[in-house]
Amino acid sequence: MARITTPVPGYNGQGPGNLQFQDGVAESDDPAIIAYCQSAGYGVDGEPPEREAPEPPDPRDVTTTVVGAPVRDAAVDPRPEDFRPPVNAGEANPHGPEVYAPGLPGGGQPVAPVSAPAEAPTAQASPGRPPQNEPVAAWREYALGQAQDSDEAAEVEKMTKAELIKKYGG
Repeated sequence: MARITTPVPGYNGQGPGNLQFQDGVAESDDPAIIAYCQSAGYGVDGEPPEREAPEPPDPRDVTTTVVGAPVRDAAVDPRPEDFRPPVNAGEANPHGPEVYAPGLPGGGQPVAPVSAPAEAPTAQASPGRPPQNEPVAAWREYALGQAQDSDEAAEVEKMTKAELIKKYGG
């Protein structure tokens, strides 16, 4: 039975080949799992897992590849070919209120918040008729006033609000 240690010290959980690691250690007698673990950087039979410390790259050897157009802020570095550049670009603090984009709503200047639109007028109910959002009791009272006889009044007491609106709501 081989003792296998994880590259991550103290790991608890499932590993390769359904090995169950407890505190970074598991055991297996399967030669395929042992061979895999050795090649994948796990420690086997007391040998600690090999940890390769990568060397940091030399910045002189690193190259940058620009994909697309390079980014340029027209407020900081305006050019004559810029279409509608910010006002006072290159002359004032690009993050201050003197530099603003004329293509934005309000010319880029701060604008007052838009107030909520006035509510649309609701359809007027016929005189005495309750609005639809009134409780069923208000609709029953209205319907009883409209009832032609005692049979219809008895019917009103059994009706739901939706039925009352449908029949007496006009």
